[in-house]
Amino acid sequence: MKKVVSLLLVLSMAALSVFAMGGSDSTATSSYEKVVTTTVTATYLNETWFNTMNADFEKETGIHVDVIPVPGDEDEYKAKINIDLMAGSDVDVVETLGPKDYSRQVSAGFFMPLNDVVAEAGIDPYEIYGANLPVEDDGNFYALPFKQEMYCIFYNKKLFDEAGVAYPEGSWTWDDYVETAQKITDKGKGVYGSFMNADLPWMYMPAQQMDVPFYKEDGTCNFDDPAFREAAIWFKQISNELGIQPTVAELEAEGANWNYYALEGYRMAMFPQGNWFTRLLNSQEDYPKDWDYGVAPLPSAGEGGNNNLVSLGYVAINKNAAHPEEALTYALWIAENQWKYEGGIPAFATMSEEDQQLAFGSIAEASHGQVTVDDLYQNLINTGLGSVSSDIVGTAAAEYYNIVKEELSSYNMDLQSIDSAISNIVRRVNEAINNAQ
Repeated sequence: MKKVVSLLLVLSMAALSVFAMGGSDSTATSSYEKVVTTTVTATYLNETWFNTMNADFEKETGIHVDVIPVPGDEDEYKAKINIDLMAGSDVDVVETLGPKDYSRQVSAGFFMPLNDVVAEAGIDPYEIYGANLPVEDDGNFYALPFKQEMYCIFYNKKLFDEAGVAYPEGSWTWDDYVETAQKITDKGKGVYGSFMNADLPWMYMPAQQMDVPFYKEDGTCNFDDPAFREAAIWFKQISNELGIQPTVAELEAEGANWNYYALEGYRMAMFPQGNWFTRLLNSQEDYPKDWDYGVAPLPSAGEGGNNNLVSLGYVAINKNAAHPEEALTYALWIAENQWKYEGGIPAFATMSEEDQQLAFGSIAEASHGQVTVDDLYQNLINTGLGSVSSDIVGTAAAEYYNIVKEELSSYNMDLQSIDSAISNIVRRVNEAINNAQ
């Protein structure tokens, strides 16, 4: 048994059940003929969209949604839910944000396979979700995707205009991106053409776009693949040598939140980020600015690297669900509808014009003319790019992520060579993988 699993078992035996402490009063739900239970961070109970969504579901299906709030931040929530699922909780539906956490939960055997029950419901998930459906090596899928975060390039129109550089448009490569950034960079004015904060996935993004696996076929660390080395060198070059963006050392010395640099601090012309960043760009109250933004597709990494980075949210059914039929109804409904209430992007394989308007209309409206629905759709979805997970997914994924970030940051700050960094990553990650067995 994996050591991490043993630890979680100990913790679950030592602590009271999260759901027992934070769950609903059975007397309050006994009057409902049909009930489905789900669990969320406690802050969700204050979200109007979340409460409206569940009220609409109940009105449409006659099934009452019994929401079990879990106190704490996102990390605490994840830990508590995993402990309780391991202890045999019978909560019905679990939502997971990001492939990394979902992969960990599937590996632990928490969820019910959905192939047969979804087919019996007369639904073809492959047609609806396409490549976004998380099919595992055993041929099963244990969740449905309910939203996706797509990456793109946001840019400062004012800086482009001042430099007399045309706005980025259509498909392009990272070479094009660098060339554009060089035209705009003016350190004398404190202007940088690019900004990628000292974090992942930027330090190995081109390799990720080429879908180079993080693990070898035998399950060991694959970070010694030449593509990861080249990607790490490239990131350091654009910061330290080409000077089109602040160096890792400069950012570490400042210690400010990276949103500060993109929106309020240094003047940055272009910055890659997920579509969620529009919430900040549209918030004049929290992030006041005197410039308009635009959006362009994420550049490709050249031949074989034509993938965008995508992070998906998943809805799954607990294998020990107390109400499996109601759970399926709720999971299917959430996968189809939650994005509309939350203001996100659906994980559908294709989007109708109505879907596009629902997904991007509120963002475009909040931008007050900076971007349009068509701008967002063309540059986020209809790019001609494939998709690859923005997360490291697999054995000891969290440790893998932290080790890579630590070692590559050290390399970027000239504290060690690239060969030393790669060697340390492989050694340390393999140790973490072995410890997880």
